[in-house]
Amino acid sequence: MSPDEHPVFPSPLHTGLVTPRLFATWDFYTEHLGFRTVHESRGCVQLFHPCGARLTLLQEEAGIAPAELVSATNGRGIWLTLEVADAGAERLRLGGAGLRPEDLPENGPWPAAAFAVSDPNGVLVIITPRSRPPSARLLPPMATAVG
Repeated sequence: MSPDEHPVFPSPLHTGLVTPRLFATWDFYTEHLGFRTVHESRGCVQLFHPCGARLTLLQEEAGIAPAELVSATNGRGIWLTLEVADAGAERLRLGGAGLRPEDLPENGPWPAAAFAVSDPNGVLVIITPRSRPPSARLLPPMATAVG
């Protein structure tokens, strides 16, 4: 399947978090992880990262989301991964900014230099070294549906 056959292919995954700590969470991602604000409205902030990642933050119980998104995450069962050019330098920078970088289990699926920081909601943000330049990544071929 080519981009011409499916206009949203390939596209970045857009993630959203519902939070009771909108301003602290907004500050965390913009001040520490390099996201920038691209849209802001009542109870909603859309952030963009130079790597192409997008993150939408919704204020808990703001009356602007479907019922399934009214309650905030408790930080369990979800993580975000951010690839960086130099994970060691990023660990030092975030530690110097007052965050607490934590080691990940050695038997996990992350490279040895990867570490985690928690956002104000308890969501783990895994910081991992970029394994290949983005231009070298190839998507696996899409299966063709047989009808």
